[in-house]
Order: sequence, then structure tokens, then C-alpha cells
Amino acid sequence: MPHATNVTATAPLMRDLDKLASTQFDIVIVGGGIYGVWAALDAAQRGLRVALLEQNDFGSGVSANSQRVVHGGLRYLQHGDLKRMRESIRERSTLLRVAGHLVQPMPFLVPTYGLGLRGRPAMFTAMKLNDAISADRNRGLCTSRRLPNGRLVPSATCLKMAAGIEPTGLTGGAIFYDAQVNNSERLTLSVVRAAVASGAQAVNHMRVTELIRDGERVTGVIAEDRLTGKTLEIASKVTLCCAGPWTRRTVSMLSPDHPPAKPKRFEVLRAVALVTKDLFDGVGLAIPSRKTYKDNKELVGKGYRNLFVTSWRGRSLIGTFYTDYTGDPDNLSVTPNEIRGFIDEFNQAYPTAGLGYDDVRFTFMGLLPKASGNTDGEPVCDKRYQLIDHTKADGVDGLVTVFGVKWTTARGVAQEAVTLAVNKLGHNTRPCRTADTLIHGAPSTDPAIAVETALQARPAWASETLVAHLFEAYGTEHTEVLALADAEPHLREPVSDQGPTILAQIAFAARNEMAQTLLDALFHRTEVGFMGYPGDEALARCAALLATEFAWDTNHTQQQIQSVQDAYRQRGLSTDKTPKLT
Repeated sequence: MPHATNVTATAPLMRDLDKLASTQFDIVIVGGGIYGVWAALDAAQRGLRVALLEQNDFGSGVSANSQRVVHGGLRYLQHGDLKRMRESIRERSTLLRVAGHLVQPMPFLVPTYGLGLRGRPAMFTAMKLNDAISADRNRGLCTSRRLPNGRLVPSATCLKMAAGIEPTGLTGGAIFYDAQVNNSERLTLSVVRAAVASGAQAVNHMRVTELIRDGERVTGVIAEDRLTGKTLEIASKVTLCCAGPWTRRTVSMLSPDHPPAKPKRFEVLRAVALVTKDLFDGVGLAIPSRKTYKDNKELVGKGYRNLFVTSWRGRSLIGTFYTDYTGDPDNLSVTPNEIRGFIDEFNQAYPTAGLGYDDVRFTFMGLLPKASGNTDGEPVCDKRYQLIDHTKADGVDGLVTVFGVKWTTARGVAQEAVTLAVNKLGHNTRPCRTADTLIHGAPSTDPAIAVETALQARPAWASETLVAHLFEAYGTEHTEVLALADAEPHLREPVSDQGPTILAQIAFAARNEMAQTLLDALFHRTEVGFMGYPGDEALARCAALLATEFAWDTNHTQQQIQSVQDAYRQRGLSTDKTPKLT
């Protein structure tokens, strides 16, 4: 078991606007995605006075576009980028250690053909190099979270694991291990709760509209509460921008009439992943796309990139599909025709799938930093994050910006950003401890053992499937959800027939986890929204429950339902019927 400190919070998350307005903070963090929440936890643990502001809900922007894979950086071998690979390996191990109830090992299969880059000799070399470079990957990990060595398998095994792959010329397959985060939204929220337990103030639906300046120094922000319209001035010695695709908008607040010269642009591309019917059971599969692809950073260009299929919740996640994007981040969307185009691309790479538009349950989408200099084929994600001290970049002190690239390595980048902020403050603080602190809900024993203990202690009314689901989502706090359902038996009912989520989780989200809207509850506290449109009846049931919790009137309740339906249409999906799994 890892040597780690558990900071599991017991108090519910509460929005305290008065405290925001009356406190002189050491650091205000703009953006409650995965970078911002790790920064909030780090800064709070170092003893700083921290405010975390998110314009929508925590983890609802780019961080919600995760394909649920915690990458160890195997693909960086072809770039010869061992530094970035080691960084990814280290952070993958950290997440397996501090968030074991949410992160677990996952095998990936790469079919091998011929003698080139896709051949067995090349993949054998890649597996051996990966094992050597990541030789310390299991240090401090409990038994169930350790990653085995990669290995080659024969063609028969490969076809058994992934029936339907192209058999002509198949020489076998290579299996390597990465990690899967079962619920990236709950991981983000668990880090928020750990930060609040360490003293941070966190508020969602709070949009920064202005940077406050005193001469050549940023001294805080003006923010609007999007729920009430109330405007607050929040004083801070340092402001840390972790706003993702909203970075350009935030940084331009330094001088609205004269945008800063450096960096000139924060270009982004749109990334989309599809949630479909299940294609493979328990294994991820790398399938070469047929589209032209060029990455100028590759030492040896393949001319293609892999599409990844991961098994998740009895469904498959397929991606990632990249397209250029120059619009407003607030208006990000995908159309049904674009989804059909993505399906066609995947079906060309894997014809056996035979996917159609009706097989798509949900679309994850977000905006990622775009690499410059790649003009052939589809756009390419940037390889490195930007950490900007605006004293040097724009001659304005008190502002630091992180323009992050990778979900897996967000904790380590946040550590660098907070260290820079601490240096600007001139404080003597405690060192960073986020790599050795269990996040909220993480068990202090092997998660595999902890879940067995939870199953044995479950109440008579709760099935093993439900308790396993609750433990995976809430970790040690699953007992509080069960206690809520014990006290109010009507909350034991499932939300819909598409998953094990019960009404108690919706009520718990409202009472304990700062869920303020129906979207918050269905997409960022539970997985109801990702399983496919749950149907009008399920939406009405959840909306009625939240209306009771928040005293919504009929009109507001209907607006909440409409906002969820609009979210599906924004993702190119129909709300005419509830899809059934096949």
C-alpha cells in the first residue's frame, strides 16, 4: 500500500460568496478543470489562502473530454521524447496510488502485421523499451494496481481478444498496459473536496469577467455568479489562469484594448470521442486510421495514427477525432453529419464494427492546444504545455498562466505552476504533497480488498452491483450515499434502466457536492448523462427531486430539463427516444 496521507473530507461542499469577497487570498485560480483543481489542492496544502473559481461546473470543460485513459506515454518512443515519457509514467503511477478507487490497470492490444513499424519485431522492441523505461512504475503501488510487463501474443489469441480484426497478414499482437480512470469527473471532484478539506475556497458557476490591476500588477479578479447575477471583487496577490480554451479570453483581460504580445495566440483544435455499443470486452484496441496523418515531431513517420477503442461501462469509447476549431469555446458543438463522418472513418479502419449513427450513445468533446507547423492531414495536438509568467511575457506582475495539454500529467504541471506562484509571493511554504496524498474517498488499503469489505457490509436492500458501483464512484464515502438511501427508501430507486445510478446519488450531489443544476447532477456527479439520453421520464424524476432540494418553481424546473436536452443536441444526438443497449 502506498505511503500516503488521507485527507478525506466530511463536510459538504458549500458555495460561500461572502467569504470570497471578504478574504485577501494568496492565490486565485481561474478554471476548475483538472489543472486548476490540482493547483488548488497543492496551494492549499502548502498553507496558502486559495480561491478556486469555475465558470460552469468543476471538470465540465476540456477535462470532461477524457477518453478515460491515463497514458504512460508509450507513443512518445517514436518521438524519442524520453523526458515526456518518464513524466507520463510517473504521473500515471501517482494516480494509481492516490486515486485507486477511480483508476485501475487496463490492457491494450495492438495487432501486428508484416515486418515494418506494425510488425512483431518492432513491437517486441517497443515493449522491451517501455518495460525498461518504466521499470519503477509499480513502486509504492498495491497489488491490484500494478502494471504487468508488455508481451507478444499469437494470432489466435489476438483474434480471440478482438474478433473481427483483419486476419490477412496478421502475425499476432502486442499487449501493453496503461491505466483507465473510470470516472474522470468524480476524480476532479474528489480533488476539489480534498482541496477544500485543506482550506481552499471553491465555487462553481462563478465566471471571471475582469482582471483587477493596480498599475503593472494584477491584484485580483471581478467575477459574476452565473446563478444569481451577483458580481464580486476578489482580492489576490497572485492570479493563476487554468482556463483551457478560455485562456485567450482571460489573458486578454490584461489590456482589452491592447492584447498582450506574448504569447500571441492560444490555438486549439476540437477533439471528439464517441460512446457506442460495446465492441470489445475488457481490452483496449489500437486500430490504424486510414486518414492521412503527419506529425513533424515523429522521428520515424508512420503516415497514420491509431484510433483507440476502450471498453467502459458495457460500452466502447472510440477516439479521438480531431478537427480545426476557431470559434467561441462557449459554442462548441458537433453535428449529426460530423458524427456520421467519424463513424465512417472508424468503419473503414475496422469494417467488422459496422457502426451506425444510432449506435452512438454520447459524444465527449473538448478543445485542446493545437501544434503549429503541421499542415498535412488532420490537425495535431501540441506536445508541451505552456507555463507563462506574465511579468516576463507582458510586463505585468501577479498573473501566471498554464495552458495544459495532457490530462494525465496535470498534477505535475500544477505543481510547477504553484511553485512559480509561491516564488512570486516570496513565501516560505511547505513542499508539494499532492503526489503522496490520497484524494477524497480513496481507501487506505488495496481498493480490491476495500471493495470486497464494502460488499460484505452492504445493507440487505443493496445489490452487489450497486455497492460496487457506489464504491468505485465515491470510495470510502459510499457509505454516506447508502445511509441516505437507508433513511429515505424512495431514493433507492434507479434513475433509469441504463445503469445502476440511484436517486440517492442525485440527492447526495445536491446536498453534499455543490451540484447546482440538473446538468451538474447528471453529467458531473453521476454518469447518467453519458449512458445515452435517459428519457423524458427519468429527466423529470431527477428534476423533480432537485426542485424539492432547491425550491425551484415549475418554470425553472422545466428550464433545467430543457438545458439537458439541449446538451444532447449540442453533441449531435437525438432526444426523441431512449436508446437501448444491444
